[in-house]
Amino acid sequence: MFEQTFNKKKRIKSIFIIAIGVAIASQININFFVPGFIVTLSVVILPVFLYFYKEFNPIEILFVTGIISPLYRGVFLYFGTGNLHNTIRFIGADVLFYFSYGILFYLLYWRKKKTGITDLFISVFFCDFISNVIEISIMLHFKRYSYIMFQDLAIIAFIRTVIMICIILLLKYYKFLLINEEHEKRYRRLILMTSSVKSEIYFMNKNNADIEGVMKKAYLLYKIISEQNYPLQLKDLSLDIAKDVHEIKKDYISVIKGLEEMVGKKTDTAEVDMAKMNIKDIVNIIKTDVLKYIKTNKLNISLEFKLEDNFNVVEHFYIVCILRNLIYNSIESMDKKKNGYIKILIKRSEYDCILVVSDNGKGIKEKDIEFIFNPGFSTKFNTETGDICRGIGLAHVKGIVNDVFGGTIEVQSTAGIGTEFTIKIKEDNMEGEPV
Repeated sequence: MFEQTFNKKKRIKSIFIIAIGVAIASQININFFVPGFIVTLSVVILPVFLYFYKEFNPIEILFVTGIISPLYRGVFLYFGTGNLHNTIRFIGADVLFYFSYGILFYLLYWRKKKTGITDLFISVFFCDFISNVIEISIMLHFKRYSYIMFQDLAIIAFIRTVIMICIILLLKYYKFLLINEEHEKRYRRLILMTSSVKSEIYFMNKNNADIEGVMKKAYLLYKIISEQNYPLQLKDLSLDIAKDVHEIKKDYISVIKGLEEMVGKKTDTAEVDMAKMNIKDIVNIIKTDVLKYIKTNKLNISLEFKLEDNFNVVEHFYIVCILRNLIYNSIESMDKKKNGYIKILIKRSEYDCILVVSDNGKGIKEKDIEFIFNPGFSTKFNTETGDICRGIGLAHVKGIVNDVFGGTIEVQSTAGIGTEFTIKIKEDNMEGEPV
C-alpha cells in the first residue's frame, strides 16, 4: 500500500515537472499568422519528454500541461495587453492545442506495441501540424483559410520535428557514451583486481609447498621422538605440531581453491581469463590506473609508455601484475623527488618480447642488488612507525616471469641515479601456451 502511494506521488510529481518545463519553454516564441498565435520552443521539447517518459500516458501529461502552460502564458499576456477577453480566447485555443496533441500522440504512437524512430517522426509531425491547425482555426473562427497557411504550418511542424529527433538522438548518444565509459571503468577495475588476486594465488601456491615441507619435517620429528626414549610429553607435542600444520595446510588449500573459483570459474572473468589480450589494451589499462594514482597523490612524476611492437598476451593478468608492480616500485623509489620520470618500453627482438621499466629514482645499492628478488627482502623502512615493507613485490615478479612465462628478469641500478628492469619472454610463451 505504501509503495503504491509512493509511486503515485512520484508519477504526479513527474507529470507536473514536465508541465512546468513546457510552460517555461513556451516563453521562447515568435508570433505567426495572427496575433496570439505563436510558435514556441515548448512544442519542440514536449515530444522529447513524451519519448523519454513512455511509462506515462501522454493524454495525462498533455491535459495537465494544457492547463498549466496556457494559464502561465495567459498571465503574461493579460498584464501585457490588459485585454481579458482576448486573453481568455487565446488561452482556450492553447488548451485545445495541448489536448488535441495528447490525444493524437496517444492514438498515433503511444498505444502501438512496436515503434521506431520513423514512427516517432511521423506521429510528432502530424500531432504538431493538426494541433496547430485546430488552434489557428479557433482563432480565425474557422474562416480565412489559405494554402500558404497550411503550407507554412507543415513546414513549421517538419522543422520542429527534425529538431526534436536530433535532440533525442543526441541525448541517446550521450547516454550511450556515459554507459560505455562506465563499462570501461568497470572492465579496467575487473582486470586490475583479478590480476592482483591471481598473483596472490600464485604466491600462495608457492607458500603451500613450503607448508608441505614443514608438515613433513614435523611428522618426521614425531617419528624420531617416538623411536627414541624421549618423554611422552615431547612425543605428544611433536604430534600436535604435525597435526596443526596439516590443518593449516587444509585451510590454506581451501582459501586458494575459493579464490581460484572466484576469478576463474564463478564470475564473468572466466571468459576474460581464457581470451588473449592485446598488449596495447594492457598498456592503456595500466596507464589510466597509474596516471590516476599520480594525479590523486599530486606527485611530480611523468609517465611514458613506448610501444614499438604490438602482440597478444595469453596470461594477460600476470603481465598486468608484473608491469604494475615494477611501475609502483619506481614511484616509491622517487621519495618525493622533483621531476621524476618512469619510462616503459615494450618491443620485440627476434623471438623475444621485451619489457623494460626504467626510472630516475634513488636507485639500489650495489650490495643489495643480489638480494632484491628474495621473498621478505626490503630496503623500505618507515622511520615514523618502524614498519618494514613486506618485500614480496619483486619476488612476485621474478617468480611469475620465471615460472609462468619461462622468461628472465635483469636489473641494472646506480644509487642516486635510477633503476632499469628488463624482462625477456619468448614470443611463443607470451602469445601461446605458457610453459
